[in-house]
Amino acid sequence: MQRFDFSYAPFDTLSPDERLRLEACADILFYANEQTVLAPDAPVTALYVVIKGVVREMAGDEIVALYRAQDGFDARATAAGQTSRRFIVQEEALLYSLPRAEVLALTESNPRFGAYFYASVSEKLGRLAQRAGQRELQTLLAATVRDLGGRQPVFVDGGASLRDAAAAMKAHKSKSVLLRGHGRLGILTTTDFRDIVLNGASSDAPAAEYCQYELLTIDIDDFLFNALLLMTRRNLRRLVVTEHGEPVSMLAQVDVLSYFSNHSHLIAQRLERAATLDELAEVAEQIPRLVRILSGHGVKALQLGRLVQSLNARLFARAWRLIAPPELVANSCLLVLGSEGRGEQILKTDQDNALLLRDGAPWPQLEASCQAFSAALARFGYPPCPGNIMLSHPDWRFSGTELRDRLHRWVHSPDGDALMRLAIFVDAEAVCGDPALLEDAQNYLRATLRDDAGFFSRFARAIEQFDTPLGLFSHLQTRDRDGRAALDLKKGGIFPLVHGIRALALEYGVSENNSQQRLQELVAQGRLERGLAEDVGEALSYLMQLRLDQGLERLAAGKPADNLLEPEKLSSLERDLLKDTLGVVKRFKAQLRHHYRLGSF
Repeated sequence: MQRFDFSYAPFDTLSPDERLRLEACADILFYANEQTVLAPDAPVTALYVVIKGVVREMAGDEIVALYRAQDGFDARATAAGQTSRRFIVQEEALLYSLPRAEVLALTESNPRFGAYFYASVSEKLGRLAQRAGQRELQTLLAATVRDLGGRQPVFVDGGASLRDAAAAMKAHKSKSVLLRGHGRLGILTTTDFRDIVLNGASSDAPAAEYCQYELLTIDIDDFLFNALLLMTRRNLRRLVVTEHGEPVSMLAQVDVLSYFSNHSHLIAQRLERAATLDELAEVAEQIPRLVRILSGHGVKALQLGRLVQSLNARLFARAWRLIAPPELVANSCLLVLGSEGRGEQILKTDQDNALLLRDGAPWPQLEASCQAFSAALARFGYPPCPGNIMLSHPDWRFSGTELRDRLHRWVHSPDGDALMRLAIFVDAEAVCGDPALLEDAQNYLRATLRDDAGFFSRFARAIEQFDTPLGLFSHLQTRDRDGRAALDLKKGGIFPLVHGIRALALEYGVSENNSQQRLQELVAQGRLERGLAEDVGEALSYLMQLRLDQGLERLAAGKPADNLLEPEKLSSLERDLLKDTLGVVKRFKAQLRHHYRLGSF
């Protein structure tokens, strides 16, 4: 039987000695179909981990969870010594049985391991993010040349002329060729050709006479970091990659640097230098690839959201400057709204933007510029907004006076549509033009909202729009959606957290847009208890991460990203954290109901 797998949480937190101790006392047990593993009121003597098969968790007659390979059950019962649930084998199962006494001893000696039994939600999620960050660094440092791949080498015969070598480079769009002859391997590069031409060599001269034969090579299974060090020390732009002593690819310095930098600074530089919409479209295609790379290396959704916000801001600003005449750019402020404005939008969704114009300024080519901008964003992969919240719609371009009139109407005649529009505007971020135009509008809104308790209650009431998908006994509530037993992460979790934070920020004059920064300022002002704020922040981060992960998975399968999550695809740890997270959502909503007296509406 294969040894215990310590590569997944929480067992990956154990030291080598702790792993030996646990493995020495672990038993392997077989259970047939419908056999009970744990029962209510019976003592819990072990923590179980599924090797193969399926175990279902029952609350009365209701199935509340399914456990598959690498899932553990039941951590809470192991800590308490008893359970109110019944765990029954659904498909004959092979289980590890880890003695309760040894598991509890490890929770005492290893705080990170113990966090999964006793820690608060914010501590659990925080430790999970910290470990992911460590894995990211380890992944980068452990990456091999094989992980990057390299470029296919171009070979020419040993008797080839310089003309033949140049023709081969042109045909293959390569900056180098390898030459085999007389038992030796040589290389010719574009830099070599520059020197050859300056020295007046004939194009019919043998290429072998001009090759470099003291090649620096690196094995395909060597660390990529070693390749970078070798290139840096020897001032090289490329290395020959070998496998079993034979050349198999060429490794370019730019590829290595791009791998370690994950392209973010290169994308930013290209955005700034782009001179046409065609160039911007090419760069825009790299942003989703960047997200996949960084996410694969363990970079979390919060950090990705801010990075993508920065890149998108450069993309949108550059596009607007290329499209709109200079006098329109100078007398306007291009805004991004909603999740884009908060820095919490990672995968491309529909456009959310607006244009604020200086009072009395000339607006040359306004209509044509706005239509062209929305069309350009659609070309970049940002589809039109179904609600027309974008520059191409006249409702979302306004002068300063017009915006103040609208803000007054949204505040003092707050029907559902007005409150929705106000919520979208509250998250506005300036990306191009004169940011003072936005600041003036924000100052007007703050002055309008002073001491209007009734308005803030109406504004916060949107948190009640969707139910939290967590039932009795912490049961995850799903609905059948196109054959998928799924729950909506945005409606059930992300929106009430974001909007609740936004309502508090609006009430107390917090100027930050990002939800995490708003929480920090609310705590600093003494408006929100620190422990709850930490739980809410970590809960939001975890829900965003789950949405990103399932979105990337669907995109990889050629399907559109959405907000639906199928809990059965999660590990037991992930399901437990999701339940804890949705519990935080419920707790936060309860506090907001009390604070805003929502029960009286």
